[in-house]
Amino acid sequence: MKKIICFLLAVCVLTSGASLAFAAEETGAADTAGESAAETYMIGELEVPYDENGAAALDALGLFKGTGAGYALDENLTRAQAIVMVLRMIGEEDEVRAVIGDRHFIDTYGHWAGDAIEYAYGRGYINGASENECTPERNVTGREFVKMLLGAMGYDGAMGYDNLTLENAYEKAVETDLLLDNYTRTAVAADGYELKRSDVVRICRGALLIKLPDGRMLKELLIERGGFTDAEFGDVMGSAIPAISATPLLIEDRDFAWNLNSEAPTDQNYMFSPFSIKAALAMAANGAEGETRREILDALGTEDLDAFNDRIWYLIDRYSNNYYLTLSVANSIWLNRDYRYAEDAEFSDTFRAIIEKMYSGEVGIVNNSNAVDTVNNWVEENTGGRITDIINSHDFIAALVNAVYFKGEWFEVFEPEDNDFKTFTSRDGSETELEFMNQTGYYDYYENRAMRMIAIPYKDTNIAMYIAIGAGRAVDLDRYIPEMESTYVNLSIPKFKTEYSVELNDTLKAIGIEKAFSEFDAEFKNMVDNYPMNIYIDKVLHKTYIDVNEAGTEAAAATAVMMAGSGMPPEPIDFIADEPFTYFIYDSENDEILFVGEYSEATT
Repeated sequence: MKKIICFLLAVCVLTSGASLAFAAEETGAADTAGESAAETYMIGELEVPYDENGAAALDALGLFKGTGAGYALDENLTRAQAIVMVLRMIGEEDEVRAVIGDRHFIDTYGHWAGDAIEYAYGRGYINGASENECTPERNVTGREFVKMLLGAMGYDGAMGYDNLTLENAYEKAVETDLLLDNYTRTAVAADGYELKRSDVVRICRGALLIKLPDGRMLKELLIERGGFTDAEFGDVMGSAIPAISATPLLIEDRDFAWNLNSEAPTDQNYMFSPFSIKAALAMAANGAEGETRREILDALGTEDLDAFNDRIWYLIDRYSNNYYLTLSVANSIWLNRDYRYAEDAEFSDTFRAIIEKMYSGEVGIVNNSNAVDTVNNWVEENTGGRITDIINSHDFIAALVNAVYFKGEWFEVFEPEDNDFKTFTSRDGSETELEFMNQTGYYDYYENRAMRMIAIPYKDTNIAMYIAIGAGRAVDLDRYIPEMESTYVNLSIPKFKTEYSVELNDTLKAIGIEKAFSEFDAEFKNMVDNYPMNIYIDKVLHKTYIDVNEAGTEAAAATAVMMAGSGMPPEPIDFIADEPFTYFIYDSENDEILFVGEYSEATT
């Protein structure tokens, strides 16, 4: 028989390519005089700038070689050139040896890249165009190239990853964060599109900062193999070309919110509330001890639980007295006396006192007949009616519930008559006509070569929704806020709604909370008295809702942690969110991330 504790949280918001041959086939890239005079090219209807800075950066790292006519970024890439580039990107170019005897492909005899092609085939990095032919001089498509690159990086049936095919290559490239921005996504998503050398530069530049299946970043593998040093990489990617990308941080250096975000799904729209999850986990920590408490606090980024409790108390008071918007925080704990062996159970005096004083928490008793309705009704009442039916079973000894309700209007509302319809390109490359809200004005804005981010303030200007295009999953986006500058912008964002439900067990384990889920090792003895069985986390459920419209933002989130026991400006720039974007609602005064989400699949 399971001995379950339910921690329930609820939140509501209203309102490289070159000629790519071996050294004998290449010349130095210092002379770029032969570049195309055009500054952009087209991928379908998308206008794309040539990535000359990226080419220079990869050249400096020894990953991209020029031709006699410079980088020739406007030329297409052949399959032979692509194979050599892939070997260079994983540090195996120098491993190629001359093939002695029969070759697998009849069209590699005498070819400048013949040995490299046979080596790559022998290693399983590539397939032939047919049984005996490679067609090395045929132009390579985007899907072919990312399949080659991901395969060489180990993402082909190894360590739990699915086998790569041309059909799933785009999805796998998105899933691994290989595709840096809408330019690379479009180049790979477009069926049959033949890559230009500039496209390959963008893809390979982004590849340096993604993780291999063993957890290392590709740049770390190249450093180990002697391609360049860490200092050289930093000089090239950090100072020679400033802010070339939003570099992911190690998990121990990232904020709790972004650790959660790095584990979020890649195949659907989502939203979660880091603030709500933190509050519920902090309540749980007050009932824990030993290693269980330490793991929770490490994940929350604090060593001092008393100080964290003080902060929660301060934020509850601060948010409940906000004149410009509604942001209330409610907490409650519920004990189910009908649970087996729980007829004499009580919340411990210390635990109860902390929840009542520091979390302004309500304490209640339920039984099997009313537990589900009581908890669900409390959540619904404290989330503006947006979260219903968060639990469906009375199989718990206790429930710890956090609810946040936020209703905020934009500082400058969008006028409905300014709305129009634009094409939104989803992560899978599909296009959908959506209604967009439009406004021109001054906004805090930041961009680097990897991402662009804008802040849209609410009437309490300390709180804003930040929208970032091109950001990686493991990036602490709020660390770029100090670098934002007031900029005159043509802003265009879609109206959207998202409902999302997820079990967070694996996510929380991935960021370091493990013992709390152990049937025998979890330590929650400080929570409940007069209960003979051990208690551990069984499930953590999270449910959210968000609606972004002309007036402001309406959203809701609920999380259930189920525990079991052994038992006039200048010319404006354009910011058009017509591709997948990350958004977060951030309180700059209190350095608190209230919500994080991603809109990547068009919904109508």
